[in-house]
Amino acid sequence: MKVAVLGAGGLAKVICDALNLEGKHEIAGFFDDAKRGRFLKYPILGRCAQYGELCRKLKIRAIIVAFGYNFLDKRLSYCAKIGRDKKIKSINAIHPSAVISPGAEIGKGVYIGPGVIVNPGAKIGDNSVIWSGAIIEHDNLIGKNVFICPGARTAGYVSLGDNTFVGMGANITKARIGKNVTVGAGSLVLDNVKSDKYVFGVPAKIIRTKKSCSYV
Repeated sequence: MKVAVLGAGGLAKVICDALNLEGKHEIAGFFDDAKRGRFLKYPILGRCAQYGELCRKLKIRAIIVAFGYNFLDKRLSYCAKIGRDKKIKSINAIHPSAVISPGAEIGKGVYIGPGVIVNPGAKIGDNSVIWSGAIIEHDNLIGKNVFICPGARTAGYVSLGDNTFVGMGANITKARIGKNVTVGAGSLVLDNVKSDKYVFGVPAKIIRTKKSCSYV
């Protein structure tokens, strides 16, 4: 099946790597608002807003969103549009070296990088991104559009709300994390965290309150 990638940056690179190694899809190209010509070895098919029209014209039936956390509002907007589009399928990109339990549940539009472990009972929400070497322990509940950076680890029964960002090397024990939370790199989270907070440190403490974003 031909697939298009929405966005042409760093996340798009690792998504393409995973797709090529999986060997299940043919990458047709990218949609991007800044780049023109080619990205990697694939064509830039058009601007992001043209994805629906051009996918139908080019008979592309699948897509994955590759906007990183720095473009969260744009990511949320396009994920919502694609979710309502009945003519195109949102696919996953899962690196072959990832270890995913048959007892785990993975949503749509998810990227899972090299060496990731997802254990039994874990649920990964739509459009989430789990970078290299992260560990998602048993019975975790990971919301939609959650970003988990390289080497981060969650203990059993952790929950992460929609649009949350977990920095590189952070560790989260049996805690409930709200929506739109940022956990700073290297932090150790021992307690529950309410929505719209930035926490950092060992143990993690609230540094500031963040601006709310649209929970899609």
